[in-house]
Amino acid sequence: MSLSVIAIILGSAILHAVWNAIIKGGADKLYETSIKALGGALLMLCCIPFLPLPAPASWPFLAGTATIHLFYYLFMANAYKGSDMSYVYTLMRGSSPLFTALFTVFIIGHSLSPGGWAGVAVLSAGILVMALDSQKRGDFNIAATIFALANSLVIMGYTVMDGSGVRVAGEPLSYICWVSFLNFFPITTFVIMRRGVKPYWGYLKTRWRYGLTGGVCSAVAYGLAVWCMNHAPISQVAALRETSVVFGMLLAVIFLKEKLTPARVLAVIAVLVGATVMRLFA
Repeated sequence: MSLSVIAIILGSAILHAVWNAIIKGGADKLYETSIKALGGALLMLCCIPFLPLPAPASWPFLAGTATIHLFYYLFMANAYKGSDMSYVYTLMRGSSPLFTALFTVFIIGHSLSPGGWAGVAVLSAGILVMALDSQKRGDFNIAATIFALANSLVIMGYTVMDGSGVRVAGEPLSYICWVSFLNFFPITTFVIMRRGVKPYWGYLKTRWRYGLTGGVCSAVAYGLAVWCMNHAPISQVAALRETSVVFGMLLAVIFLKEKLTPARVLAVIAVLVGATVMRLFA
């Protein structure tokens, strides 16, 4: 893997952590997820008119991933509402490869190498340390933990959905752009039906710059990761992207003023190491 590809992957990881920090930093997490989706959709409107449509075989996958992303945004909003970003973000990002590995072993029947099981053990230990540290600090939130873990399953679901859809799309770039565009509609429809148009518009007017920034960061981060997967082994790209949990912790401490404890640092490092080992050796 070249240094330029490594730098691009790290940039993708940073951008992913940045848009999560924007959502966590907003007053209303549900509105934040919706206007972030709006920002991504507006960016895609500048791209999709110049791209061919994805093949019809991929359209069911586009509909499926848009639906799944509704739950992704809802679970994220509820998780960030109840706990720190450094806790929630690490759980969401770190638990996804763990659940994916366990699913492939116990449901599909694939085997896992000794290195893969070592990664599972280290990652699981990191998550346990993080939960125990939050409990010791007195800020452990069971609802936020459940929503974060549930979102890991959602991440696994849309990853499988998009992985299947992009293979039959004929035009991978077009498929990626349509995913970001269509994700806007379910969450925004839900928010407006629940809160009303006027409150939504009022919040949007005060936070549209953050929504646009978050949407652009999200879309660019995803696009960079896909580009890198065409220039380096997918397992290595996925492993290096796990550095996002470290960047997320740093952003939470520097910009969101979250308290950092030695146990939380140890937990984040363990999650990073475990997820990386699983990506490389599973």
